[in-house]
This record gives sequence, C-alpha cells and structure tokens, in this order.
Amino acid sequence: MKALEKKIAERIHEFDVISLLRLLYSMDYSPDTVSFRSNDSICSQTGLISGISFAAEPFRRVIITFNLGLLSAQSPLPQYFRNIMEQSEKDNAFFVNLCGYLDHYLIKDYLQNIYPEFNTCYFPDWTRAKQDYLNILNLKSSSALHWLFQITFPEITVRVENAVLDGEIKTEAIRLGKTMLGDAVFGKKTDYLVQGRRVTLFAGSEMTYTQVPWPREIEQRLNDLLFPVLRPVGIDLEIILVLKAQKKWIRLHDESFLGYDRMKTGEDTYRSIRIFKGHIGELQ
Repeated sequence: MKALEKKIAERIHEFDVISLLRLLYSMDYSPDTVSFRSNDSICSQTGLISGISFAAEPFRRVIITFNLGLLSAQSPLPQYFRNIMEQSEKDNAFFVNLCGYLDHYLIKDYLQNIYPEFNTCYFPDWTRAKQDYLNILNLKSSSALHWLFQITFPEITVRVENAVLDGEIKTEAIRLGKTMLGDAVFGKKTDYLVQGRRVTLFAGSEMTYTQVPWPREIEQRLNDLLFPVLRPVGIDLEIILVLKAQKKWIRLHDESFLGYDRMKTGEDTYRSIRIFKGHIGELQ
C-alpha cells in the first residue's frame, strides 16, 4: 500500500463522501474501480463512512464501506434475514456477497442522486446542465436578478428595481456622397432611453472581510460570475454600490454650509459609487 493510500485509510473517518471521491479520482482511480459495500452491523454508527480498503490484485481497485445499505443497522430488509444469518453460518458468505453486489448499485445510485455532478449517465456535462437549468429562469425579472445577485454577494444587502436608463450610441461621421438619410445623426453620439433594472448594493464598510475594497471585489465577481450568466440573456443594468460607513470628505459646493450639511437636511447621506451601467449581451 502506498503512503498516501495508507494515510487515507488511517483518517477515513475524517472524510466526507464528495471529498473522498474527488481525491480517489485525482489518484487515477476511475469510477469503475470504486466499489461500495455496507457495514455488517446491527448498531448505529456515528459516521457515514466505516472504512476503506485498497487492492492491487486482480486489478487496481478500492472498496469503500458505508454505514448504510442492506447489512447496516438501517437496513430495509426484514428482521427475518438477520435471524437466518444468526442461526446458520453456512450460507452467510453467499448471502453477504449477494448483499454486497446489490449494495454497490444501491449506494452508487444514492450518491449520484445527492451529487449529480458525478452522474455521467444522466449528466455527461454537469456545467452545461447547470447552465440549461439556469436558462429556464427569466433572468430579466426583478425577482430572479435579486436571487442571482444575493447569492453572488451574500455579505451585503441587495435591492433590485425597475428603472428607465439612459445610454448613448456612438455614431459615424457624416460623409458627403456616402451617408444615407436615416443612417446617421449629427454629432459623434446619440442618447436613448431604455427600460432596464437598477441594482443597488448596500455595504456596511469600505472593505470586505479579506480587506479588499468593495468596488474592486464587486467588479471581479461581476466579470467572473454574473456577466457570463447574463450575457446570453441580454439586459440593461445599472449597478450602484452604497457605502454606509465610509469616511466623508469635506467638499464645498453650491447651497452647502461647511460643517452644517447634516443639520440642514437632518438625514444621513451615504456615498454612492456607480460600478456599471450599460447593456450586457453577446454583441456588447
């Protein structure tokens, strides 16, 4: 037994199922070489995994013993079979082998239902399957956007509302003899109004728990997680970050009274930072 396999066997009770399977697959154990068995016991156990064994003959494989299945304390079999096993030891080996054969497929199906990313029979490409499930939702609705932003930013408060957003389109210069009437406008750009969504993120401090500025963290999560999901849908968004506990700087402007601004309005003012504004789509 190799050193890593021996270490796994010694600390098998510290593993959860998903981590153990990923480790075995990284060690060049294919799903066909991993077998599952139930622990022959009538006492309830404290953990799900009872043990693990590695074999090199007749082929390289691994056997994982679980505290569930036909021979476990929570067996679905009637007590009659347990009584027969206790009365006669002659046919025990045959019955145990038969239960082991059935346990492999029962436990395998159970794990594939809990962790569908390993169920290559029903989901050959789990990433594509998740994308298909996500496409069922109407990601342009306020409720779906609120759910999507909230799971992306669980540390802060999210508010999504309908809004009329203004944008601009860059235009080409008018050329005499080439530009057709209706295909161009005077100037380098033109403004337009469009129905979209305004997403407001409320952060209690300037930094995240890892001491990263929130604007930088939000931009990274948007580019890595949210925008790839929303790009096939196509949606106009305005994303604003509101910092509630940010230090304020002295600023002089019209209708401002230095040192008395808060007394004048009587309300707390927070700094708002526009993170993004525009259309998210494939042809962006």
